[in-house]
Amino acid sequence: MKKIITLLVALLTLLTLVSCSNGSSDEENIYNPHGYEIVAIEAGQLPLTLPDVDAAVINGNYALEAKLNETNPAIEIEAFNWETSVKRTNYLAVKGGNEESDKTKALVAAITSEEVEKYINDTYQGAVIASFIDADGKDIASAEIPEAKDDNVIKVGATLVPHAEILKNVVADILALKGWKLEVIEFNDYVLPNTTLNEGEIDANYFQTLGYLKNQNEEGGLDLVAAVGVHIEPMGLYSKKINSLSELKDGASIAVPNDTDNYARAIDLLNALGLLNNAPSDVESITKINK
Repeated sequence: MKKIITLLVALLTLLTLVSCSNGSSDEENIYNPHGYEIVAIEAGQLPLTLPDVDAAVINGNYALEAKLNETNPAIEIEAFNWETSVKRTNYLAVKGGNEESDKTKALVAAITSEEVEKYINDTYQGAVIASFIDADGKDIASAEIPEAKDDNVIKVGATLVPHAEILKNVVADILALKGWKLEVIEFNDYVLPNTTLNEGEIDANYFQTLGYLKNQNEEGGLDLVAAVGVHIEPMGLYSKKINSLSELKDGASIAVPNDTDNYARAIDLLNALGLLNNAPSDVESITKINK
């Protein structure tokens, strides 16, 4: 009888331990119910990893460089509220005091037109999205382009993709209808476009976020202002193996950027898509997600 009781007690103890263990395991994996393998990689290398992983969260600018918008458009992209839109939008900037000039008004009206929005949507397939807002995040209403006068040349400095492409392929033709001639000066760095604008050698530039513009003003003693927001290069979920979220199997590998800011954006996107469940977005917590 004592042996039976002892055996029952041992069995109940074992069942209790298993139950507690399962509860602990469930709690540890609550962030990652599908058991995805989250792999953190340098942001610029992510497009190169696509053949080796099931999916990857990639910045729009790197997706553009790899021409993923042409070969493998984003399956999903991140959403934005007014605060994140202001933070992520690339702005057209002018020198302080020129906000109300005819050249600035013409540029702003042309670059926020329906034609530009359609070009962005059709050409970049989610790697770029239109964001026609002011520095406070308020939507910019469409406006008439003023007729050009004697000084009809507008010089704009821009980095190549997508900024110079948008200017050359769409904005130039829109401005030409009102007698303006657009000259696009391409830059390969992020300092000269601002110093050149501050020195008055160009009329505007288009390549930077509002935060970067403010930082450049403070560090370089520049007097530049944001004239209008034009676009955002969002985080997107890309893949060469699947075409929709429903095809992503349990245990699949998902690559994300390993730097602090972009990692957080990537995890936030995976949470929003329901692939992760309120997973923490600090890089140090990746071990918790992968348990």
